[in-house]
Amino acid sequence: MPLKLDFTLDENTYRHYLNGHPVVMHSHHYLALITKLVEDLDDINGPQILADTVEDTMRVLLEDYFQKNGITDTKDKGMVGTEYFSTFGLGKMTISGNDQCGEAKLSHSHIDEGWLRKWGKHPKPINHFTRGYVAALFAAIFNRSPRSFSVTETAGIVTGEEQSVFVVKAA
Repeated sequence: MPLKLDFTLDENTYRHYLNGHPVVMHSHHYLALITKLVEDLDDINGPQILADTVEDTMRVLLEDYFQKNGITDTKDKGMVGTEYFSTFGLGKMTISGNDQCGEAKLSHSHIDEGWLRKWGKHPKPINHFTRGYVAALFAAIFNRSPRSFSVTETAGIVTGEEQSVFVVKAA
């Protein structure tokens, strides 16, 4: 089942919408700068604040899509979530797992690739945006509340790895 994409533009506000939700598409430059900012704010938990914000925002969008399109099968929900990730221009994601644990892998990452172009390799993974997205996706797939899953990036394209890997555990 292909993802239904209804892109619209409000002629009065010039805001873009995807399936009824406001969206803003950003460049790798913008996302790399946001990521650098939250990395610099590690002392006030900046990376987790970004991940939690993405989780809260994306969970609503995913759950709304599942509900409006009658999607209840966990595999179908996972496919929708990975296709949405690509539709936003964030990269290519695959997921596996169940309601207790799982994994997400990125063979391409807009954020990592943007960071590499701007600053080069980094000694540790930095994709906090995708950590939040993966947490939202697993919570939405398994009908769990926010913060039901912890997500740790264990390998990152930004560190020189071939792919980014996110380990998911039920909280």
